[in-house]
Amino acid sequence: MKAILYSLIGLVLFSSCGNSTDEKIEEVKVDTSATAPNADTASDASLVEKSEALKASIEAMAPSLQRKEVVFKDSKANASIKQKWEKMDVYSDSTGMVYRIKLYSYKNISNRYEEFYFDKEQLFFVFIADDGKKEMENKDEGQPGKEFHFSGSRLLKYDDKSGDKETNITEEKAMYETTLPMEAKEYMELAKNK
Repeated sequence: MKAILYSLIGLVLFSSCGNSTDEKIEEVKVDTSATAPNADTASDASLVEKSEALKASIEAMAPSLQRKEVVFKDSKANASIKQKWEKMDVYSDSTGMVYRIKLYSYKNISNRYEEFYFDKEQLFFVFIADDGKKEMENKDEGQPGKEFHFSGSRLLKYDDKSGDKETNITEEKAMYETTLPMEAKEYMELAKNK
């Protein structure tokens, strides 16, 4: 990228040498967005593909997973979780390994739900929908909502298919990158320690 930039600058300088002093040199703008710190890379794209495949495999094995319902009013959840969510479903295998946690808001308040997907109990995907219906279980693909792919606590990809108009996507991404991994840890602790 630097070599291309230097070549462009050299070309502009060389071509301007023969120009009279009355002529203006045209400003050359180089797109550096590909080198921005949060830009998608080929590596990130590969991680997102793996995330999508892993999510699909978890959804395919969902019928064989054990589902445990945790009602927050009866749990050790903090007050903010109890205020926001009525309950969560925890999907785990026979060894107790958690693969997915699905949170439900209070029915008389909202149809919102959030799903957290885990690989070896490490967050890799979150789906948030404002209009969740029970019959959509394991059929979220293509549904209106927000999708987040993570690698550790780093947000790899944010895909907003909710139809909401966001005013500052950069701030929203930063907020989700900070909050969702922390929330996932809280929910995992509740799932393990009810």
